[in-house]
Amino acid sequence: MKHLRIRLPSNIYIHFIALILASTTSLLHAADSVQPNATRPNILFLLADDWGWPHASCLNDTVVKTPTFDRLVKEGVQFVNAHSTDPSCSPSRASILTGQYPWRLNDGANLFGYLPARFEVYPDLLEKNGYFVGYMLKGYSPGTLGDRTRNPAGNEYKDFETFLKQRPAGQPFCFWLGSHHPHRPYQLGIGVAHGLDPNKVMVPPYLPDSPEIRSDICDYYYNVEYFDQHESAAAVAAVEHLGELDNTIIVMTGDNGWPIPRGKTTNYDTGTHQTLAIRWSARITPGRTVTDFVSLSDLAPTFLDAAGIAIPSAMTAKSLMPLLLAKGSGQIDPTRDHVLAGMERHTDRESDDGTHYQGYPRRDIVTKDYHYIINFHPERWVAGNPKGFQVPGAAPATFEQLSNLTGIAYSDIDASPTKAWIVIHRADPNVKPLADAILGHHPDCELYDLRKDPYELKNVAKDPAYADVVNDLNKRLMDELTATADPRTQAGSVELDTLPSTQSKNPKTNTKAPVIF
Repeated sequence: MKHLRIRLPSNIYIHFIALILASTTSLLHAADSVQPNATRPNILFLLADDWGWPHASCLNDTVVKTPTFDRLVKEGVQFVNAHSTDPSCSPSRASILTGQYPWRLNDGANLFGYLPARFEVYPDLLEKNGYFVGYMLKGYSPGTLGDRTRNPAGNEYKDFETFLKQRPAGQPFCFWLGSHHPHRPYQLGIGVAHGLDPNKVMVPPYLPDSPEIRSDICDYYYNVEYFDQHESAAAVAAVEHLGELDNTIIVMTGDNGWPIPRGKTTNYDTGTHQTLAIRWSARITPGRTVTDFVSLSDLAPTFLDAAGIAIPSAMTAKSLMPLLLAKGSGQIDPTRDHVLAGMERHTDRESDDGTHYQGYPRRDIVTKDYHYIINFHPERWVAGNPKGFQVPGAAPATFEQLSNLTGIAYSDIDASPTKAWIVIHRADPNVKPLADAILGHHPDCELYDLRKDPYELKNVAKDPAYADVVNDLNKRLMDELTATADPRTQAGSVELDTLPSTQSKNPKTNTKAPVIF
């Protein structure tokens, strides 16, 4: 079928305990003098870095414990078909902030780009309408400010306590708590050291099963628990102490899939499917589970809608308010039967001839039964050049290098023991099929029958029995991409993955601007 053609991040987010959120006790005593806002809701956005579906105890994961998320699910609404618009940090966050698809955001479509000021963001709009706005830790990132004077997430505060102390009396607030957890790197073995049992870990069938991989998953779980049990729990407790819990919209989710091969930076379910819970006791009937397909980009118009602010026409996302205010569970809006996502450039990956850097542009549509993906450059390596940024003629990367240096090979996969184990054992006949799917080349289109193949292991796009499904989903996807002005549908448009990057070693593409993390 013809389609229209239209460093290393894991090593830079080291988050020491001394720099994390202040203790719950100090938070509980913050801003005691602030009078409750009885009209417009406060907004507390709890955003994890690389936490994906379904890693929460209320989702039947028997190893990880997430009592804060579980509480928000019980006291609010859980969305079980929520997806990020991109499986990479910066474009996903740009989409959340703007309520638009990343492919509409020019330089904002790529990691280590910037979000141009001409694209309005919800924190600015709330602030212009009387909200006290701020963020801590990771806002829009990584990238540069570009033509903005501050991070698109708002003014930066060292912690939530400081933000609450500086909040004017009676003023509604909007706060972005952007954790660095569970982003890599991890302290090796920290999960097992804290009592997580690797023998109880469910290794998904798209990964080989080994002790190293099981232990690595436990390290990820430990970091998920830190985000939930410490950072998020303290923030929720602080709002509760203020007496404003019921009229505060609390959203808890992650920005993209988990940092495991075939998760983050891929457009499979494991790259974009997100845990998402929203609590607002003043308006929401608690304990509901909504199956409508929703996008994290829907949060921007939702926040504006809840605050009584007009939603800009440029926002392609839709407010979740009708779903939140409904009384029942299940499918609420029959038109929300699918979700779109895409990707352009994550790391600056060398081309095979070493002359330039490139991404792996994809677009996809997910429905209840099927997942259809277009790969616009199938000739490229799906996870990045196997040679990475190595010096020509250098020896193959070692297990230790692959565990700690993302750019050494396949740079769209964060350095980790899991990545190292798969690369080192790739020739093993029992590992090769999985390794090839993770590291190799992919065809121009992929289709997965989710009814039979929930882990998306068998591509049936070329199966004649699915020809009608492919044609239908291809048309639906391309029609929506065209309607949202995706450059990949417009002949002669710039390819987004060629735009400048602060990460690139190539002087022609490096903007040399200060990088924000």
